[in-house]
Amino acid sequence: MKKILSVLLVAAIALGCVLSLTGCDSGTAATPDFVVNVGAFPDTIDPALNSAVDGATYIIHMFSGLVGYKQDASGKLVLFADCAKELPTATETDDGMYQYVFTLKDDLKWSDGSALTAADFVYSWNRACDPATGADYAYMFDIIDGYNDVIDMYEMTEDGSIAKNDDGTLKYKDGVKSLNVTASEDGKTITVVLPVDAPYALELFAFPAYMPVKKDVVEADPDGWATNVATYIGNGPYKASSFTQSELVAVKNEYYQNAADIVSDKITFAFNDDDASLLANYKNGSYLFIDSVPNDEIDALKAAYPTEFQIEGQLGTYYVCFNMNAECFKGFTQEEQADLRNALGLLIDRNYIVEEIGKAGQVPAAGFVAMGLTEPDGTEYISKNGVNGDGKGYYSVAAEDYTANCDEALALIKKVAASSGKFTVGADNKVVGFPTLEYITNKGTGHEAIATYLQGVFSNYGISMNVTSQEWSTFLNTRKDGAYSIARNGWLGDYNDPISFLDMWTTDSGNNDCQFGKGEHASYKGYDSKTWAESYDATIAAVKACKDPTERFELMHKAENILMSTGAICPIYYYTDIFMCSPTIDSGFFSSPLGFKYFMYAKLDGSKKTSPVAGTTTADTTAAEADTTAADAADTTAA
Repeated sequence: MKKILSVLLVAAIALGCVLSLTGCDSGTAATPDFVVNVGAFPDTIDPALNSAVDGATYIIHMFSGLVGYKQDASGKLVLFADCAKELPTATETDDGMYQYVFTLKDDLKWSDGSALTAADFVYSWNRACDPATGADYAYMFDIIDGYNDVIDMYEMTEDGSIAKNDDGTLKYKDGVKSLNVTASEDGKTITVVLPVDAPYALELFAFPAYMPVKKDVVEADPDGWATNVATYIGNGPYKASSFTQSELVAVKNEYYQNAADIVSDKITFAFNDDDASLLANYKNGSYLFIDSVPNDEIDALKAAYPTEFQIEGQLGTYYVCFNMNAECFKGFTQEEQADLRNALGLLIDRNYIVEEIGKAGQVPAAGFVAMGLTEPDGTEYISKNGVNGDGKGYYSVAAEDYTANCDEALALIKKVAASSGKFTVGADNKVVGFPTLEYITNKGTGHEAIATYLQGVFSNYGISMNVTSQEWSTFLNTRKDGAYSIARNGWLGDYNDPISFLDMWTTDSGNNDCQFGKGEHASYKGYDSKTWAESYDATIAAVKACKDPTERFELMHKAENILMSTGAICPIYYYTDIFMCSPTIDSGFFSSPLGFKYFMYAKLDGSKKTSPVAGTTTADTTAAEADTTAADAADTTAA
């Protein structure tokens, strides 16, 4: 959904920033334009359909849920009652289920001034998990009673699409089904019933997918309502006043229930994914915040901007993913494909990547579930990961073990060469006749540097890999549709529980980019003589139904063991969050370990400007060059 950013518009923004920063004739500093960048033009900003971190940041400024996040006096991120009056605790019902009863704050309104009621939440949650909506995050509603009935309410065709009646309407098996979520007649109370009291339920209720949307505008234009400011009606701190391919302009929503806490009257989210342009616009004051920098500038930026260049912890994993039905591995058995994927993963020197490319405190990853999550006994989840449960992971990431990893990789490759007869390995350990690999990534100097490194490592063994860099929206949909062989990927937890890294890989999950349980992989019984659905999906279902915390974590480790055995998930490192924040943003801004950025409480001070430490140097770009670069970057994107 990215649009063309004109040179004239960028020049005007840059000029406006320069003028605002120079102050008035009286000598006082004028309030600068609050322009920030957290990514390229988003794939979608529909709360139900979005599955990207940048899109989530836009959404949390435009919508609000029953529960939200804020910082307490100590700076700790905490949950608070947003649309709700208070945070309820779950109570057990007579039939052994659990319910949360939320009482809404008085006089809630949409950004157009119309009344918002409990029924709006009921509608929105059912819409989000309805298979007809096609939301990637539909599975996040599986903690609610009735979810299984909702996802199974349609007749399906052989190709997996929803069947239709002769008149074109959707064909139900036995009528419309709904989540066990009810609104009181007066519209002030919402009752949510869960089969099991999920320990992360309140965090889910704060997630963008759980935020309400306005039924009449959505149903009047299901595909376009979230692209038009006239119909993009929310209930959050801000409302959209302009939405183009170059920027989203958000102005304060006077109807927001906590409007008194919102500081800035206007925020402009500039869309740009060209790292050089981002840095240039930051240096010249056009952008007060950027969420990415040129990879080869990291060391210099640390020295030149020690307080502005920031690194924070994130709950996430950067990884390479393989399509389980990849064209390049056609003709190999499922077992051979798994061996080849695992071999390619072992050839990667993760320490080199974090030290020479990442350069921001990333930690080499020996498993998919991220560090920072805790077991019921208080120990860290990753301290018990790996097939032996000893915390050593699924391969060694110790620098001294890299040679041994490569030897193991070669052994696997030679094994497949012998069993398949499709290629050979010479005495020099170079592979002859190996299929050419196809790797996709999105734009970004760090992503592209990693792709180049992988390309070089594999070529050392005679394995060719082509790299294609795609525009952000195209890239997301290429992965989701399974129209790739190998791709760069990354996942930030949606809440503080390991299941957030595991339930995404069930067969029908909208985030199942690897296509587990689909195509030829669907019938493969290589998991204790079970299919993916019978093994992995069933294990995740057992996790969701389990009431014993210790047993629940044991099941999650079992699920990760199954996942990592495929080799289709190739973890590289555990994330850190890198961004640059201008001193002009004086206070109130914060980010979360989930990757979301919160600007609604930020206070600006026009007298404070970005400035490098005296005596340091970084690559420089003039304002005019920055404007042209930003325009060219946006021109390469498409809706």
